[in-house]
Amino acid sequence: MSQLYASLFYQRDVTEIFSDRALVSYMVEAEVALAQAQAQVGVIPQSAATVIERAAKTAIDKIDFDALATATGLAGNIAIPFVKQLTAIVKDADEDAARYVHWGATSQDILDTACILQCRDALAIVQNQVQQCYETALSQAQTYRHQVMMGRTWLQQALPITLGHKLARWASAFKRDLDRINAIKARVLVAQLGGAVGSLASLQDQGSIVVEAYAKQLKLGQTACTWHGERDRIVEIASVLGIITGNVGKMARDWSLMMQTEIAEVFEPTAKGRGGSSTMPHKRNPVAAASVLAAANRVPALMSSIYQSMVQEHERSLGAWHAEWLSLPEIFQLTAGALERTLDVLKGMEVNAENMHQNIECTHGLIMAEAVMMALAPHMGRLNAHHVVEAACKTAVAEQKHLKDIISQVDEVKQYFNPSQLDEIFKPESYLGNIQDQIDAVLQEAKGEAK
Repeated sequence: MSQLYASLFYQRDVTEIFSDRALVSYMVEAEVALAQAQAQVGVIPQSAATVIERAAKTAIDKIDFDALATATGLAGNIAIPFVKQLTAIVKDADEDAARYVHWGATSQDILDTACILQCRDALAIVQNQVQQCYETALSQAQTYRHQVMMGRTWLQQALPITLGHKLARWASAFKRDLDRINAIKARVLVAQLGGAVGSLASLQDQGSIVVEAYAKQLKLGQTACTWHGERDRIVEIASVLGIITGNVGKMARDWSLMMQTEIAEVFEPTAKGRGGSSTMPHKRNPVAAASVLAAANRVPALMSSIYQSMVQEHERSLGAWHAEWLSLPEIFQLTAGALERTLDVLKGMEVNAENMHQNIECTHGLIMAEAVMMALAPHMGRLNAHHVVEAACKTAVAEQKHLKDIISQVDEVKQYFNPSQLDEIFKPESYLGNIQDQIDAVLQEAKGEAK
């Protein structure tokens, strides 16, 4: 992505993990681990592994990235020209040791392992971001648990809720995101080493012990078999990221709608140069929401490429595997960027309680129609109560009066409720159901006290 847009959509640390230099560094790490593992079990001399490890410490500064880029276009993947350059670097130190670089491996072994190392480090950052969002949402849910606001369905005024309830629901989503990340780690953060067709025939009868030692060197999991052509692990990583991005996209949609001029209930934090218009001085645009929503729009399209990459030919694929190199890094970067901006809003959101109250009152009591109906239902049955309140609503709209003024004159209502009782029924805070219980449950879950 253009550097002009990177600050709008990406997150710096994750972007660095998926940079060209970082990718090559991870590939060097995989090659060193391979040599160390093979020396450990006696496949190659320990002296060769020592030279490879020593040469690798400065290899990144000796790699010719321009030549690597040119050769990659001819070779079909970066690993082939990379191994040639790394071998030459080791050869400068010890010609005999250079013979053992990339011993018994294939290009995909190194690229897949480097990819998993990238995913591990990037996933740690994403997990930390989600954790911070979770903790902040919990804190804000507690702060605003009693702040009554309008609940909306189908973009229409529905029933009263509290801002704390909305934030508790967001917190609960972050908790599930954290659970998903933890659930996949052991399954997806694994080494890849299979040789040309996954059999490691090049290592004869020592393949399995080399794989075990290789995985331990990298602190990755060991798989029962190679997975060159079975890409469900990559898909699962991307899918969790897609869910996270979708979750924060939903939140951004909510707060951007609440920032609309005619709603004006919640606002993104202010800062110099933030949210302005090039032509309209009065505007305060939801720029963080724009970035998050763009990510939530883009990630599903990238996910379709990842899903399609599952359909591979035989033992190693042509094209489908390559498509992952384009999609997965951007999914990670967009997810991390969306989380960074969401956290910023959660921490610094500005709440206009007065506008929340005004938006409740703007329907002149119509939003409390269900509360009136349910209060009447025990006396006359739900359906009859519905008819009475519905008729009163139509009259209130036609006469442009408050529903309470109309309903208080209805004989069927007057015989059951006096004016003070009706006042209580029409209080939005008296019709919040089990919202406070739900908020408590979310807060207790965070403390490990889930019911």
